[in-house]
Amino acid sequence: MRRRRGFTLIELLVVIAIIAILAAILFPVFAQAREKARQTTCVNNMKQLLTAGMMYMQDYDEKFHRLLTGARVLNNNPNGPDQAFGMENALMPYVKNEGIFSCPSDNIRRDDCTGPTGIGFPISYSWTHYQSGQWADTATFGVCAYYATEDSRPLAVIGRPAETIVLYELWTTVSYSRHMAWWRWDNTNIANPSWPDAPNSFAFNWCGSGDARMTIGAHQQRTNFGFADGHVKGMPRRAIMYWPWDATAVQQLRRNLIHWDERFKGN
Repeated sequence: MRRRRGFTLIELLVVIAIIAILAAILFPVFAQAREKARQTTCVNNMKQLLTAGMMYMQDYDEKFHRLLTGARVLNNNPNGPDQAFGMENALMPYVKNEGIFSCPSDNIRRDDCTGPTGIGFPISYSWTHYQSGQWADTATFGVCAYYATEDSRPLAVIGRPAETIVLYELWTTVSYSRHMAWWRWDNTNIANPSWPDAPNSFAFNWCGSGDARMTIGAHQQRTNFGFADGHVKGMPRRAIMYWPWDATAVQQLRRNLIHWDERFKGN
């Protein structure tokens, strides 16, 4: 009888090398496909939030909801009352689904200073901030009011809804339902090149020293943005406004997709 010849060491090494090469080629493809699926889920979440925002406006004088209603009352009791009435509270009657407030790619840990059990549910999205006065064109040119002395923008003043960003991805330790959907006072932060894109983040103080994280959400270097007409688009965030956005850019009426004023939709 003829003896069956096994693989030689060289043949085994060749097979292992081929498998390693295939894995190196395919694993990034699988990772990209997984992240694309997560981005699609995120887009669908944002579309539902935009629809909820439109329904809210129909009930409240055609004005956008607020970032905060009333005052924040912080407490470290995980079983205690909600600490603020934020956009998640205003829109929940129109969505009735906690899951759409969270992006599956958002892996920043929330902390209620009592641990993650006290957060409620994480919130991955924020609405642009509006405040009248001296910063209205240079920083606070969004649509949703935070301070009690301000009103959110009415839909009627949005010159080009299809070119006006009102919703974006903000992933941070401090954005959760028992607190509120966190926000940026200065809308230029959203496009600022010095700000990190996920998965990178910067640290700041919350429950202790440097224990919190924040970043602009991103999927393969593209952030999902929701527009006032209800559509969502993934874009490099540095493309949403002329940079640097300052008094000179305002004077020249440079292009800014966050600004509610139609004058800034041109060059």
